[in-house]
Order: sequence, then C-alpha cells, then structure tokens
Amino acid sequence: MTKLAPPEKRIAIGRNHDGRLEAFYIKPDGVLRHNWQNRPNSLWKGEESLEVKATQVAVGVNADGRLEIFYLSPEGDVQHDWQTEPGGDWHGAESLGAKGRALDVSSNADGRLELFWVGDDGALWHDWQLEPNGDWSGKEKLGEKAIDVAVGRNEDGRLEVFYLGAAGQLWHDWQTEANGDWHGAEQLDGTGKQVVVASNADGRLEVFWTDVDGHVWHDWQTEANGDWSGREDLNVIAQRVAIAENRGGRLELFYIDQDAHIRNLWQMEANGDWGSDGESLGAKATDLAVGQNADGRLEIFYAGPNDEIWHNWQPAPGRGPWSSIVQYEGGPPPVG
Repeated sequence: MTKLAPPEKRIAIGRNHDGRLEAFYIKPDGVLRHNWQNRPNSLWKGEESLEVKATQVAVGVNADGRLEIFYLSPEGDVQHDWQTEPGGDWHGAESLGAKGRALDVSSNADGRLELFWVGDDGALWHDWQLEPNGDWSGKEKLGEKAIDVAVGRNEDGRLEVFYLGAAGQLWHDWQTEANGDWHGAEQLDGTGKQVVVASNADGRLEVFWTDVDGHVWHDWQTEANGDWSGREDLNVIAQRVAIAENRGGRLELFYIDQDAHIRNLWQMEANGDWGSDGESLGAKATDLAVGQNADGRLEIFYAGPNDEIWHNWQPAPGRGPWSSIVQYEGGPPPVG
C-alpha cells in the first residue's frame, strides 16, 4: 500500500480587524513571508519576511482581532507568532513545545483559539488558549494516526475536527458542548489524502476531500449540528482543493486539476446543489488558498509553476468572470 503524506499548506490567508486581507506564504527558500492590503479591498503593500523558515502555515484570529499564525519549522517544530495589537507589528516566534506534519486552527465559541496538528508520531494533537487572547494550555492527544486535519465550527458553536487516518480513512470528532470536551472519533464513509471543511449559509457543515485517485468527494450535515448525509462524488479531479463562502452564502470550491490548472466549482444557490463542471481560471499552480475581502469578493492566492505568488479576484461579490492573474507584488487595485 502506498504511504500517504500530508499535503503542503504553504499559503494561508487571514483578515485583519479592519477588513484588510493579509497573506502568509512560504517560497522555495523556505522563508515565511507576508503581505497585506494597505486598505480594505485595495492595493497590497509588498512582501516582507517574518525572518523564520517554515514548511506549512495556518492563521487564526484572536478574540480581540489580532492575527496569530502557526507554522512548522524545517525541523517540524510547531511555532506561533502574533500581532501585538490588531493590525499591528508581530511579536516574534515562540515554540508550542511540539512537533508536527500538518496543522489547522479555529476559534471556540468563546473566542479562544484551538490548534490541531498531526504530530511527528502520526497521532492527532490539539492545544488551546486558556482564555481568549491568552496563554496556551499545553498539548493533548486527541486521536490516533492521521495524515491531514481540518476543523470547522457547528452552528451551535461546537468545534468539529475532520482528519484522514494513516490509510486515508475519514474520521471526525466534535465537542459535546461549545468550548467543551470531545466526544470521541467516529468514521465517515470515505478515504482521501486532503480534507477541507466549510459552513453552509444555514450553519450545516460540509466536508470535502480528495481521494488517492484525485476524485473530489463531499458530505454534509442534513441539518445544522446534525447527522451526515453520506458521501457524494463532485465529478472533478484535483491535486489540491480550497473552499470559501461567497457573500450570500453559496460555497465555492477552488481546485488544481490534474494538468495543474486552477478551476472553480460552486453551489447554484445557498445551501443547494453544485454545478456539474468546474470552470478554468486561466492559471497553473502548485498550491492555493482563498480569502474573502471586506466587500465580500473572494480572492485566491496561489504558487505558480515558478513558485512566485499570484492572485486573482472576483469583480463583484459572488460574480465572475474573474480578473486576470496578477503577480503578488502589489498589483493593480482589485476594484476600479
């Protein structure tokens, strides 16, 4: 059996308290860099180094609006860094005292960040803030062998984590009450190599994963906080996927197809069925992430074949056709 490896997560997008997007990304030299909009929905400042090396990155938002990034060092150490004030300068890296291979982060109902990662032992671990904006509890084991992890939040505030086992089996676990203890893992029908999750407009979680042949599958709650429908094939082939919610609530899936082209696929209406075929966004990529501007327009960021970072955006919330690709070094304004 082929041993599955965690997917690369070299790009992460956060939104500052004032609505400005901020992108964090790792180039081939391994240096973690960031770039941010000068104003909401506007031009970009230009990249700056965070003066650390990393292999993966994720970003969360503290209860007071400060961004906090989590990343893996080249040695696998789980590190974090945070803004000293909302939209402000960065504190400097600190270790969380663990080693990992893949990670994701979310906010509890009370605003405390909670980090999930696949450890160097292959187990699923988590750590959480003791109070909003505060110090961290210390790592605790949550599940057995895993290769990838994604976390969502139920309509009632309970976190729910999805992870792929060592052989790709899809598992989930959830808090029994908001901010509370965990139920224990249960298996969903599916196997894969990458997993992502998003919330529908009505609060129902929907999980997406790529299987070992690249087919993209999804499963969804039949009601908010409830049971699961059962897997369904989206009839597209992908190397990597990312998911976001449009203004108005329609989910939109972005993926890199088998020929390395970026394509998108979307719900026809909020909480509804999906289109039958993805559309090309006219670019090639090796990794991608997506954020939502303050005005509701989605913007994708991706590493091109030359490993430079590019971006592309909707001309209006929930509408195409998308803009032409722009190398991510400022670029023209997304609007106007």
